[in-house]
Amino acid sequence: MAAFIVPIQAMKPMEFSNTDSTQKAAASGAGSFGNMLTQAMQEYQTLSQTSAQDSTNLALGNVDDLASVQINTMKAESMLQTTVQLTSRAVNAYKEIMQMSV
Repeated sequence: MAAFIVPIQAMKPMEFSNTDSTQKAAASGAGSFGNMLTQAMQEYQTLSQTSAQDSTNLALGNVDDLASVQINTMKAESMLQTTVQLTSRAVNAYKEIMQMSV
């Protein structure tokens, strides 16, 4: 009968380098709250314009697919709610930070 036990191999120590990770993050622009918020606002504007155009087409009777109109409207509404929540939470966090005693 063959043994199914595999011996444990020695672990290699982990190497940490702060300069590489900060340079990569700065180069990619990822993680920047301002960039993320700007992208979210641009996405909301796009969805809002699409929803408005769909509503106009629906009122004119130029729509064949009612489901896509409803989906685009719900996407825009959901993005608006998300934007409002992010804004209020950011403002509340700022207020809490400003009230901290140093």
